[in-house]
Amino acid sequence: MTIELFIKKYLPIIILAVLVRVAIMPFYFHPDIKTYYFQASFLQNGVVNIYSFLESNKSKLPLKEDFVYFPLSYYFLGSYEILASPFLGSSFKDWLYDANATSMENLGVFRYLFILKIPYLLLDITIAFLLMSFFSSQEQKKKIFILWLFNPISLAIIYVYSNLDIIPVSLTLLSLVFLQRKHMLLSALCLGLGAGFKAYPLIFLPFLLIYAENLREKIKAVLVSLGTTLVIIAPFLLSPSFKQETLLSGLTTRMLLPTINLGFGETILVAIMPLALLFFYTLIRNNTIKKEPTYLFLVILLLLFSFIHFHIQWILWIMPFLILTLVKKPQLGKLVLFLLVTAFLIPIFYNDLSMSVSTLRPISSWFTLVPIPYKIVNFIYDPYIIQSLLHTFFASATLIVTWVLLKEDNL
Repeated sequence: MTIELFIKKYLPIIILAVLVRVAIMPFYFHPDIKTYYFQASFLQNGVVNIYSFLESNKSKLPLKEDFVYFPLSYYFLGSYEILASPFLGSSFKDWLYDANATSMENLGVFRYLFILKIPYLLLDITIAFLLMSFFSSQEQKKKIFILWLFNPISLAIIYVYSNLDIIPVSLTLLSLVFLQRKHMLLSALCLGLGAGFKAYPLIFLPFLLIYAENLREKIKAVLVSLGTTLVIIAPFLLSPSFKQETLLSGLTTRMLLPTINLGFGETILVAIMPLALLFFYTLIRNNTIKKEPTYLFLVILLLLFSFIHFHIQWILWIMPFLILTLVKKPQLGKLVLFLLVTAFLIPIFYNDLSMSVSTLRPISSWFTLVPIPYKIVNFIYDPYIIQSLLHTFFASATLIVTWVLLKEDNL
């Protein structure tokens, strides 16, 4: 595509997409963004091991949460905060250290939120271009570009709930791009780097090995991926706080929690079983899902989410693959949209104060008085039953999508 054609076809879309994001970024606040930027601010003070630092100084700090992410998250956010400090201004640190609800009345809060979300904006647009690379048809390229940039769910997850999951999501998608182009080691490297932010990209590593041409390439891929992650976390492995609050935390080990008790201390790991079944089936059959890694990556995450309790930010993990499947297989459109909407609704009914318009508190503290959906539904019915029903429907739709994609005659 020529530069002239690109400017004509895509520049207006990009400008509109950026304007939509600019209109959202300053006005929504989720507590996570302040917490992890507060923690990342210590990089500027020369703190290398944030885990031990927080453990030793917790009693003196206004925000006492542990740093639950992997090391690259700290270094990425801390480095960006240093670069952005001239624009954030001298009062930014006072705002970070203010643990009171009145901190939202700070006149600089809109500027802070806008600037802190700029990395997400850049990665968000990058994902749109990566998604285009999966297609040769200009019509499909434009369709997926628009679908990613203007779907309300990714906008909400990235700019309202503002978690750093978009970083490993970008690396996981880049890994798939390299895999499609048969660059196995680069694909493995991206998974290893992604796991340096959050552990979940390593879920894809066993399936990545299916595409290796020989045993030597499989070994190289494992060494590159696990070796990259190990190099990143190795300096912190002797830190008790890193092991307890990050490596062994519920966020990292969530997939190990649902179990079937076999007695004598032995259990069947419910979330691992369907992934193992998928792995062995894909290993021995040359079916659609094996020929198209996009579908495989999607099904891996759908099966995982079907059998664990997940956070609303985690839905971003699935989003690129759902949208890719929506464009590649329009016949699955209704099921894909159902999965997307259901996945978003499940956590909306959690008993979480941030699951409401309270995220608009920078505009007015009155928004915090609006009850969350959990409280509203609780007056009428048990919200946990609604969550359970939605999760059951989600798992059922996942099994149907998996079955369809596993069919031999599906190409």
